[in-house]
Amino acid sequence: MLTDPDLEKNFLAVNLTSFELFKDDTVVLTAGHPFISKKSVIQYSDARLFKTTDLDWMIDAAYAQAREACSPELLKRIREGLIISDHAPQEMQEYLQRRIL
Repeated sequence: MLTDPDLEKNFLAVNLTSFELFKDDTVVLTAGHPFISKKSVIQYSDARLFKTTDLDWMIDAAYAQAREACSPELLKRIREGLIISDHAPQEMQEYLQRRIL
């Protein structure tokens, strides 16, 4: 989650995926965070709003896993990456800017 839920219970989220040459390399992560075991990237093209109820459903259906929070420094880096990524949807960039700036 890049944002806390808003008044409509929406929050902004992005995917973490394995590094491949054709993927957005705005933010590359390597092993070091407890659940990152290989070179990975944030897939900003998939950034979107979710409802808090969606998250509960995705976890229950095993489409997502609840994990420990990342460090404030990493969260800041991922947020900044969304703003500058050429692959991120513009409406998600604007939403993030409204919520955190």
